[in-house]
Amino acid sequence: MTLRALRVLLAPEQVDDAVDFPVSKKKLAELEKKVERNDVLEEELKEAREEIRRLREKLTKVQNSLPFLGADPRTAAAVGVPTSKAYYPRPRPSPEEKRKPGGQPGHPGVTRSRPAPNAPPRHLRLVRCPKCGAALGQPCDEWRRPLTDLVAPRTETFDLVVHRYECGACGERVHAPLPVGEGEEFGPNVRAIAVTLRAHGMSLGKVHDFLLSTWGLQVSVATMLSWERQEGNALDPTYQGLHEQLTNATLNPSSEGDETGFPINGENGWTWVGVGGNDGTVVYSTLPTRGQDGALGMWKGYTGGLTRDAYHSYNVLLEALHQMDLVHVNRWLQKVEVSYHIEPRGFLKEKPPRFLQAGRPPAEFLRFAEGIRSRLREAVLWHEPHDKVQSPWRFRHYERAVGSMRRFVSRLWKDPDAARIAKDILGQLPGLFLFLRDPWVSWNSNGAEKEVRAFVVHRKMAGGRRTWRGAWVLDRIMTVFRTCRKRGVKFLDVLAKKVDLLQVGPGPPSATPGD
Repeated sequence: MTLRALRVLLAPEQVDDAVDFPVSKKKLAELEKKVERNDVLEEELKEAREEIRRLREKLTKVQNSLPFLGADPRTAAAVGVPTSKAYYPRPRPSPEEKRKPGGQPGHPGVTRSRPAPNAPPRHLRLVRCPKCGAALGQPCDEWRRPLTDLVAPRTETFDLVVHRYECGACGERVHAPLPVGEGEEFGPNVRAIAVTLRAHGMSLGKVHDFLLSTWGLQVSVATMLSWERQEGNALDPTYQGLHEQLTNATLNPSSEGDETGFPINGENGWTWVGVGGNDGTVVYSTLPTRGQDGALGMWKGYTGGLTRDAYHSYNVLLEALHQMDLVHVNRWLQKVEVSYHIEPRGFLKEKPPRFLQAGRPPAEFLRFAEGIRSRLREAVLWHEPHDKVQSPWRFRHYERAVGSMRRFVSRLWKDPDAARIAKDILGQLPGLFLFLRDPWVSWNSNGAEKEVRAFVVHRKMAGGRRTWRGAWVLDRIMTVFRTCRKRGVKFLDVLAKKVDLLQVGPGPPSATPGD
């Protein structure tokens, strides 16, 4: 072995550049390319792993899309999550919890009243036996049942003959009130049907198609919009009267309130809704603000019990008695439970937590949530059988519930969510159990939330209104429409009988009375 070879085998120090390796230049170039390619692949692999991680996070969010989007009221409204499901999808009830169809225990049974026939009977007869074909004689007996059906759609086109008279006392030419505006080509029933369909949330295009396909009427969009304006003007006195009834504590000692966004020409607007607890009054008011001016515009002067959420604008109503919606208190707890992957629970039934994913459960928050729910549940379950009773011992139950809740939320909670919710409850405590003291006050605002959805339908169908005048018209129509629905009155009849649009005067110009 030569000295040079021995140095190559045994020397640990760095080999100088003069050493000749048995590697060709072509092979060296290929090795260099492989090294560069490996570096590129390692970088691509790193990026792919990061992309997989991001996609897994997105997949988790999509799989829990309703709780994720509903956790924020703004995103919930954007994707159409109802207010009652704002923080979670309602879980499918177990076979033990699934209620039986029909009337529930504790509620009076309701059946459809048997209608009285208002048309001649229609007979069904047979000439031959359908089994053997033999001729049949007179019937041996009969049975009958009332059927309610619609009259086949048809139109009536007639000449409206307006008789004019010349008054001998004043010399004026007068005529009877016109059922429609001068120059109108359609009768009041067509207008009433179109406005009713619009009140149900149908778009102008669908109303146009319905009138065309059902009755063969070609009605333009501009004509239907003019009908809405006319009916809005005609219903304004009724609207003002309903608003006065709503804010009259004598007629409505308890009411419910809520609000929702309603864009006007792409700008923010807010629709306030009030629901009377006694007479079924529903009033809408679309205003440019959600602040205190909006609350005053809707509820100024009201001195009854108002059930509402924790929105601070209602605090300006100093004369009203405020009842916090207990369902919203439970939603504060549900929102936190969703963040911990715990199936949200109601508070009227005691139910242990159900964990949807593995992890460390927030023990202190669970104790806090159970304490809040148990106190709310105890108050509501005591109130339900005694909701019509007014006696001095109701005040003792009220004081006991307020004191128990105050002591519980005033503890030193280390969990940040528990501490935050405890502070919010402490601020709403004076109106948390008002329904225990005053039995006519509702402990939830479900009625107002149900009525506010009618405007949500219009917002999703049309994106709001283009002008504030259009919102003014919609307030009048929807107020009378929803009030009629709650009171069992036919909205179609109310529109058809309105006389505010009827014209009384000299009539169309003419040269002589005979023209």
